[in-house]
Amino acid sequence: MNPLSVGVLGGSFNPIHLGHMELAKEAHIQFGLGNILLMPTSLTWYKDTSSLAGPEHRLAMARLGAKEMGEEYMRASSIDIDRGGITYTCDTVNELRDVYDDIYFIIGSDSLMYIDEWKNAGDFLKKCIILYGKRDGDDVEAISEKKKFLKQEYGADIRELKIKKIPISSSDIRKRIKSGKSITGLVPKSVEEYIMENNLYR
Repeated sequence: MNPLSVGVLGGSFNPIHLGHMELAKEAHIQFGLGNILLMPTSLTWYKDTSSLAGPEHRLAMARLGAKEMGEEYMRASSIDIDRGGITYTCDTVNELRDVYDDIYFIIGSDSLMYIDEWKNAGDFLKKCIILYGKRDGDDVEAISEKKKFLKQEYGADIRELKIKKIPISSSDIRKRIKSGKSITGLVPKSVEEYIMENNLYR
């Protein structure tokens, strides 16, 4: 494993859940990544932030989740939160390039379909390798066409990350908490305890 390679799994992590952990784990296994950063965003330009827990809470939950997994390759990163303001992938990639030679940016197949709309997409697509998590029910033909377009337009290196179907979403977890339903088995145990102790998403 190349110590100067890093996998980056970014997101609002509102809250982080076992589906995120599975993505990170499979990126480690399938691509031999010895460093994977779980990186909560500060603010996200394309999502409603009205139900967003504070950055200190989301970072704390990412740290707890990484610790509970007990894997040395996985840790939480405060880079985006420390920078503040709206999180843009191009800024994150440029900051990481000062430390790492190879950056593997981990996203879902849904994000792949509009990644060229992100700020300075042409720039960061040249500087990192995109790993996308393929899911059951994906439009394989549409994804294939998108990959072809991104490669021709930007020289993007896009690779498929095979993952199990894990029907978990942060929005569903928040709804369950608000309605008093259990979230056991959806998030790491330490994250569940943190949410309850801090009365989040009520």
